[in-house]
Amino acid sequence: MRRALKDDGIVYTSFKYGDFVGERHGRYFINFTDVSFAQLLTKAGGFTLVEEWITGDVRHDRASEQWLNVILQSC
Repeated sequence: MRRALKDDGIVYTSFKYGDFVGERHGRYFINFTDVSFAQLLTKAGGFTLVEEWITGDVRHDRASEQWLNVILQSC
C-alpha cells in the first residue's frame, strides 16, 4: 500500500478483530488486535496511525464478530 500512495496519502483498511492466522474454506486470513496491528506498523514503517476503532459486524448471523478499522497516513 505504501508504494501505491503519494507522500501524506491516506488509506483506510479493516481486519477481523482477533488473533487467527490461517486458512478457512480455501482462503487465507489474518486477523489483528490493536496490539498486533501496532506491532505490524512498527515493523513495516512508512505509516502513521491517524485513527483506529473497533466496530461490530453488521451481519445478523455474525453479530458477535468485531472489526479493527484503521486510517493510516503515509510518511
